[in-house]
Amino acid sequence: MSFLDKAEKRIEAGVSSLFARLSKAELQPVELTQAIKATMDQAANAVGSDRVLAPHRYKVLVAPHDLKSLAPGLISAVRLEVAKHAAKQGYRLSGELEITVSEDPKVPRGQVKVGYSALQNHVNWAPALLFNGQRIELGSGSTTVGRDESSNIVVDDRGLSRVHFEIAWNGEIAAIRDRQSTNGTFVDGERVSEMVLRSGSKITAGRSVFEFELNAVGVA
Repeated sequence: MSFLDKAEKRIEAGVSSLFARLSKAELQPVELTQAIKATMDQAANAVGSDRVLAPHRYKVLVAPHDLKSLAPGLISAVRLEVAKHAAKQGYRLSGELEITVSEDPKVPRGQVKVGYSALQNHVNWAPALLFNGQRIELGSGSTTVGRDESSNIVVDDRGLSRVHFEIAWNGEIAAIRDRQSTNGTFVDGERVSEMVLRSGSKITAGRSVFEFELNAVGVA
């Protein structure tokens, strides 16, 4: 059974959000956007102290007349606004955002139904460091950062020690440890020796600034 078939069954079963309008005016793009945002908020699920996972697949059902009135390229604009909402709320999506709009004669004109692909219990997370416009994936175990080639991640910064800090990842939790650096390691402005990292943490070492992030790469 395809995702769209499954999504529609969930919609028929009531796993959806319904936005009704009293007037018979044309359906507006902002109404589609708000409906998907609201559904995303309802479906978002905290899977850790700093991680809130939200579904990435949404199917929107509208009346046949409303579908014909929607401008070409609308979905791209709606997807962009929904992605901005997810980022603002701090949601981690379970995959690349997917939005489809289809007609359904059973949906009254001026109404919107939104179904989503339900989240599962186990989430696989991928840690990474964002630095100088690059995204550096981190593997299991310890990853060292410094200016010397003996570090796993080498950064040309004279303010860094040869091996400045390391990040350990066990598949669930990430922690940072300063390697007795000369200038210290700072997380969100506070000097640290060792601490647990949260997604979005800013790491400052020498003249370099890194951002630690966690992304959902698979749901089992």
